[in-house]
Amino acid sequence: MLRCIGKNVIVELSDKNDYEKNGIIIKTNSSNLIGLVICVGNDVNEIRPNDKVIYNEQNAKKIIYDSKEYFVLDEKDILALI
Repeated sequence: MLRCIGKNVIVELSDKNDYEKNGIIIKTNSSNLIGLVICVGNDVNEIRPNDKVIYNEQNAKKIIYDSKEYFVLDEKDILALI
């Protein structure tokens, strides 16, 4: 089980189907991606598990846990909640 500490957020990359919401296609560039929040650290205020977020991939640290790919981000690298 993954657990975050501090201001860290663990995000799983969303499927391509999640890039469309209510008929609106959310365009992203190569450094901004959409993901599902898996867990948040104790010092994170506004982001909760299961939130869908747009995040900056440039500062993300990729990890593999149980054969799945995740990204560890600092709370400041979350650009928006969807």
